[in-house]
Amino acid sequence: MRQRIETERLILRPMDFADASAIHEHCRDGSIARYTARVPHPYPLLAAELYVLTARAAHGKRPGGSWAIARRDDDVLIGACGAFKRKPEDEGIEIGYWTGPSVRGQGIATEAGRALIAAVREDLSPPSITAGHFEDNPASGRVLEKLGFAYTGETRRLFSMGRMDYAVSLDMALAV
Repeated sequence: MRQRIETERLILRPMDFADASAIHEHCRDGSIARYTARVPHPYPLLAAELYVLTARAAHGKRPGGSWAIARRDDDVLIGACGAFKRKPEDEGIEIGYWTGPSVRGQGIATEAGRALIAAVREDLSPPSITAGHFEDNPASGRVLEKLGFAYTGETRRLFSMGRMDYAVSLDMALAV
C-alpha cells in the first residue's frame, strides 16, 4: 500500500499521532459525529488518540485503509477518508470521508475522494466501489454524485454513535 497520495491542493497520508489534536478540534462541534456512524459526540482527545493509533496500526495491513487529508502547503489535517470492506468476505470496497467544518464547501471532499478512488482502483482493482450517506446529509450525496456515484435504491439503518440512535443511510455505487 502506498504511503502518500498527492493532489493539486492536498496530501492523503497515513495518520500521525500529532494529528490527534486536529481531529479532536474538528470533531468538537458534533457535525462530523452526526453524519458518520463511528464518531461519537462528545469526542474526547483520548478517542482521537486511540483512533490515530488504530489507524496507524492497520495501515497497509488491510485493503484501502484510513488516510489523513492534509493541506499540501502546510500538512495540517483538515479531514480524513478511508476505503474498507463492510465484511471480510466482500469483494468490493466502500469509501467514506469527513472534512472539518472550516473547509466545507471548498471541494476538499471531492478532491480527496477522487484521489482515493484512483488509488483504490490502481492498488486493489475492486469489482465495485460503494459509498453511502445519511439521508439528512444531502451535501455528502452531492459530493458522491460529483465523484460518479449513483443511488442504488437501497437503504440501510445504521447506528450513529454521534446521534446515539439509528439513521437511514442511502446506498450509492460508483459507475464503472
